Amino acid sequence: MRKKWFYSFIILFVPPHGGLSKRILFSHVIAASEPEMTWLEMRHRRKLDSCVALLKGMGSIMQKLTHANFIKARNFVFKHSDDINQAWFRYNFENENTAEFMEALAKYQREDGGFGGLVYEFDYQGSCLVSTEMAFRYIFFLKEKPAASHPVIQNAIKYLLSRYRPDIGCWGEECEPEVNDGVHVGWMGYTPNSYPPIADVDERIKKYRPNRQATFAAFIALYSEIVPEEIYNDIIFYPIEKILHYYDQNSPLFRKSTTDDHFESDIDVPYNLCCYQLFVQCLKDKTQAEKLAKILRQNPTACMELNKNNWVNEYEDLPCFVVKAPDSCVYPAVKDLVDESLDYLIRQQSEGGAWHLYYSWGENEAFRKMEKSYEAHMTMLFLAKLKRFGRIEYS
Repeated sequence: MRKKWFYSFIILFVPPHGGLSKRILFSHVIAASEPEMTWLEMRHRRKLDSCVALLKGMGSIMQKLTHANFIKARNFVFKHSDDINQAWFRYNFENENTAEFMEALAKYQREDGGFGGLVYEFDYQGSCLVSTEMAFRYIFFLKEKPAASHPVIQNAIKYLLSRYRPDIGCWGEECEPEVNDGVHVGWMGYTPNSYPPIADVDERIKKYRPNRQATFAAFIALYSEIVPEEIYNDIIFYPIEKILHYYDQNSPLFRKSTTDDHFESDIDVPYNLCCYQLFVQCLKDKTQAEKLAKILRQNPTACMELNKNNWVNEYEDLPCFVVKAPDSCVYPAVKDLVDESLDYLIRQQSEGGAWHLYYSWGENEAFRKMEKSYEAHMTMLFLAKLKRFGRIEYS
């Protein structure tokens, strides 16, 4: 007797409320025995299997920030932010004019070549490495990079080289003592004697902290043509060796270093991977860069929050926080996670257009003002990120 075979039923759900998800809601095979099928039955089953495979491959259609919500965010930025965030908006959404943006950024460069006033967690306006890193992050995401001969670049390189400490293989303390004299958040401040000299090279590699330090090294790599070769090689040596020894799962030292007391290992720190992506992208030796990129792709989720129930009231551990752009060397390994977290990020926008902090920095009015400036800055950074990933509707 010939066994029976029944078709599968597939039901699609397309939500009517402006969300753009299309999902397979129900897929069920009534009977999946191995019948002696007729030619026609076999043909129908092959078509059905192909259809199911196609729908599974489609997954969810990516969500986009609506034009109306984009305008809300734009208005919040221009109402509450400073000149540099407004210039960053104009660059990203109006003209992509590198010269114009660099002119705006130059106003934040101090006499020593460092930058000030680009960080909102403290009110100190003088030059410091923390603000300087923020300046570099703007430059990294310019489509057309300024030439090495640009005065802002020349002065920034001089500042970095003057602050570099070969005795520890990095730049050391990133805040100035004056930060402690003004209003500042608890996690930002000057700590004296926090970077004593390290005589042993292997110990320097182990204690190398990629957070911010690898961003400075990335900027040096980006403009290596104006950096003395010996200093350049010393600067890039430590971040490279840190990846090779402590990030490679085939190394006996894998996960055996930590420079942040809040994490078990350096590989678990989201900011480290953020900075390393920039560093690898800026290296001129592309063979070396790809070797390092392969290592970073081994365990990129170690520093990401994968439990979606824990995404509520948090940004820092989101996959889309760690991966800043689709051309990141890590993005191919975590594309689905990044894309899904971008959907979540879009949903977290407030009714007023901003992305808000979920915690208070302090009790007095000075902190309220800093928080508002930071939220405008964060909103602008999120808009730029959503643009890079093609997640904004412009009409």
